[in-house]
Amino acid sequence: MKTVLLAVLLLAGAGRAARAQTYYPDLTSQTLNVPGRAVWVEQVVDGRVGNPPIGIAYRAGKSAAIEFRQGVGPELTAFLQSQLPRQPFDHPVVLCLRRLQLSETLGGTQEQATAELAADVYEHLPDGYHFVQAVAAQASTLGREVTHRHAEHVTQMLGHCLGQLTGAWPAVTARPARTLTELPADQPAALVGRRAVPAVLREPLRRGLYLRFDQFLANRPDTALAFSLDTLRRHYRSRLATVQWLGVARVQPKGRLGIDHNVPLPELWGFCDGQQAFVKYGKEYFPLMRQGNSFTFVGETPLDQLHEAALAQAQGRTSMIAGVAGAALARTNVPDHTGEPLAYGLDMSTGATSPYPSLRTPLRSDTAFVYIYRPAHSAGAEAVKVLVNSQEVGALRAGQYLEVPWARFGKPMQLCLYGMAAANPCQQVVPNTVQLNYLKINSPKDAHPWQWMPPAQGSADLDELDKRGK
Repeated sequence: MKTVLLAVLLLAGAGRAARAQTYYPDLTSQTLNVPGRAVWVEQVVDGRVGNPPIGIAYRAGKSAAIEFRQGVGPELTAFLQSQLPRQPFDHPVVLCLRRLQLSETLGGTQEQATAELAADVYEHLPDGYHFVQAVAAQASTLGREVTHRHAEHVTQMLGHCLGQLTGAWPAVTARPARTLTELPADQPAALVGRRAVPAVLREPLRRGLYLRFDQFLANRPDTALAFSLDTLRRHYRSRLATVQWLGVARVQPKGRLGIDHNVPLPELWGFCDGQQAFVKYGKEYFPLMRQGNSFTFVGETPLDQLHEAALAQAQGRTSMIAGVAGAALARTNVPDHTGEPLAYGLDMSTGATSPYPSLRTPLRSDTAFVYIYRPAHSAGAEAVKVLVNSQEVGALRAGQYLEVPWARFGKPMQLCLYGMAAANPCQQVVPNTVQLNYLKINSPKDAHPWQWMPPAQGSADLDELDKRGK
């Protein structure tokens, strides 16, 4: 949270930084490729509410506002038209931007550049502009001096967005026509249910690899690439983080071809093992937890800037007293929260991730309820102890269940089971406050020692346990 607060303070000073310095992404050296495209971009219109800043970059230790020299609309229009000349059978379209955000996160020897883009697409027909569909994309890069990657990210996102325009054309003429000046204020979502619940929220999860975010939304992972799960051992620089992640298994997909289990996999957005979906954040994968019509996951807190600043001060004092070599022994009383569990939310329009709850997340005072149960036919007579944040809240034998309330909205809950197996599995989750949460404890011999169940199935399982108990 300290890192998030620091980011908010930096953004609050964006107005002052913009007057002092501005960074202009250069698209002239970028190449845009959209295989199978059938559109020609006639114009890009800035439909963002309030004309917000694009983002903040950090150059030579100073913050700079990110802007386009000609303005967002004119510069993106010129770029797209130069990269994608009009073809005889192209659909002429207008992109009306709804979101464009470029940002950077500083930390240690690595920085991260992230980008989000969302737009509504309109086809230009003789009677006006007709809504086609909403498109969105996101991009991110880890490295050193990542500011120069913003132009690449914008190009990449534009390509992904235009690549999403495939079979939406037949229904376009039935939708009302708009004038060009009406597009920024238009709200076409109600016409075609743009915010309809995606398939991943309606259907049982399918096993496979998500190469792109849209595959996750459509619940259509790539099934051609075989993979198995590989367990990772994670080392933390913070003692606090080590304790809080104790017992939480880390997994990653491992490519498989015949008996070879070391086949390289392409760059992934995430994967699903058939029961649990995972999202890639940084270089690791974290399990997704349903949160209303979206998802959350518990990842690691970025580099603790306050601890780093205090350590730098301590090193300065030590070097003055004991020389430069002694600075390595410097200590500080400011705790290091790097790597501690932190809740993140998944943006269902772009696939971007950010700390949860964000400024756009409606705050709720509701208490979440987690029902943990063991089927009546569970193997093993020993009771399984359930611990929440290292405190025992109950023990379960076969045919029993336990209700665990959670009133800390947006805060990670550490769940551990003792008595299941030698590993005593744990997990970090953000319980769903919109609907009840059901966790089924399986046999220790199963591939999954526990399984989050859909509310309807979990409720039916508990009703059956109640009937048996009467």
